Amino acid sequence: MSDSGTAGAASAAPARTEATVLTTERAEAPGMPVGLKRSNPGDSEIAAREAPAGGTSTAGGSTATAKRVRRTCPYLGTINKHMLDFDFEKVCSICLSNQHVYACLVCGRYFQGRGKSTFAFMHALEQRHFVYVNLTTYKVYCLPDNYEVQDYSLQDIIYNLNPTYTPEDVARLSTEVFYGKSLDGADYLPGCVGLNNLSKTDFFAVVIQSLCTVIPLRNFLLLLDLSHKQKFNAVVKTLSELMRKIFNRRNFKGIVSPHEFLQAVGVESQKKFRIGEQADPLALFTWLLNVLHRDQRDRKTGGSVIHDCFQGQVLVTNAQSGEAKQTPFLYLTLDLPSAPIFKDSLERNMIPTVPIFDLLQKFDGETDSGPSPVQRVKCTLWKLPRYLVLAVKRFSKNNFFIEKNPTIVTFPVKNLDLREYVHPDALEDNSVTRYNLVANICHHGKPHDGFYKAQVLHAPTNEWHEMEDLRVTPVLPQFVALSESYIQFYQRQDVLPDGTLDEALRQKCLQDLTKVKIQPEAADDIDDIFAA
Repeated sequence: MSDSGTAGAASAAPARTEATVLTTERAEAPGMPVGLKRSNPGDSEIAAREAPAGGTSTAGGSTATAKRVRRTCPYLGTINKHMLDFDFEKVCSICLSNQHVYACLVCGRYFQGRGKSTFAFMHALEQRHFVYVNLTTYKVYCLPDNYEVQDYSLQDIIYNLNPTYTPEDVARLSTEVFYGKSLDGADYLPGCVGLNNLSKTDFFAVVIQSLCTVIPLRNFLLLLDLSHKQKFNAVVKTLSELMRKIFNRRNFKGIVSPHEFLQAVGVESQKKFRIGEQADPLALFTWLLNVLHRDQRDRKTGGSVIHDCFQGQVLVTNAQSGEAKQTPFLYLTLDLPSAPIFKDSLERNMIPTVPIFDLLQKFDGETDSGPSPVQRVKCTLWKLPRYLVLAVKRFSKNNFFIEKNPTIVTFPVKNLDLREYVHPDALEDNSVTRYNLVANICHHGKPHDGFYKAQVLHAPTNEWHEMEDLRVTPVLPQFVALSESYIQFYQRQDVLPDGTLDEALRQKCLQDLTKVKIQPEAADDIDDIFAA
């Protein structure tokens, strides 16, 4: 193997498989996987070494770089796909810099630079690993010869590094069944893959797996244009990349590691949510929605995809003054009755059950609720969101420790009707009042030693799957309704598989609502006739 020469030398090379392309020189865009850009004192030297790698020539006052491109490479057979893992943070394994990082396609390790004396260059000479991919530009190079390789066999590697989707691909995710096969032959369902537990990160996994069922948000993240990397918050960028990998049908491993996303969340939240420390998934869900809304909101209207999916309104009326105001919400909290203190005759702890409709009575407009008699209010639903998130208040904190209420909440998996909880004056604007469950987050075990599971509905097959870290198993809907539910995600029935709204269903429900209003008036007329 020989060092790359100048533009003239490259063009004079007699090799058949080598093509010399004259292009305008462009500096490599530095990647920013997490937080601020991390640089080392030697980064400028590495950039200077890489700039003249192909040689330069000046013509007409403009600088150009002659880059050598080959359609074939004798070392492509050394690539080991089983060793490749693009889920980790894109930093050099030696200097921890995130600028000009390349992945060795033989051993899977990350190194900085490709010029002489860089870590990737030295790794190629010492270990005889010659094929590398740039983790920012997705171009493949052969080192130490330093020429670009363009071969069709590399497309699956590039796609795993950066899965991309078209609007047509996204539109089929909720209607067509796709199966993937990992390199070890295991089958998996794109969208229902296990997430690697990086030490007490199950609360991360259940939130992400539940958000995959929210169609408009899923489509938004899959189609998000990340070409302008400086534009996005690190959390939004890594969440979009994670969502693309979850729905990747050509995944080498059949599982996904959320390492980059977790690192970004840890930096953005100032270590409130971090690897190795258990946290509340409801707090993470709320924090994540606020970050997404703040970063992606429309500057003119103030709206965002988060508000389009989750925001509803509650009409809160003061029980004493009668003053009413509309309060927006992203999720509703349901209060459980107190757990029994005494045991039964067989010295067993009694686990009570309560229907979800009993917990929803606080929104019927007649039940008083509030922290004190002076602050008593009556609540009723004023605007129903496309996706209704219900949080069961299962944990309570006293002066000494956190207690968990084991009460089982029974709920319908389909056709949860909220009509009686909607204010009568708002029924015309909320004609569709039925919801179907699409995701359910459960907690098992004690408050400090327990763990979280996610039960999600795979829309194309209409089957439920329970996901606990890397384990994904089918589960019957009957068992979903008997779990220790903590957070529930309901989808309104007029949401179509592509995320848009079914106007025909809305008109039909509006007509049914009109008929219900007419019938009592007709009955009153008949009563007046008999009274006369």
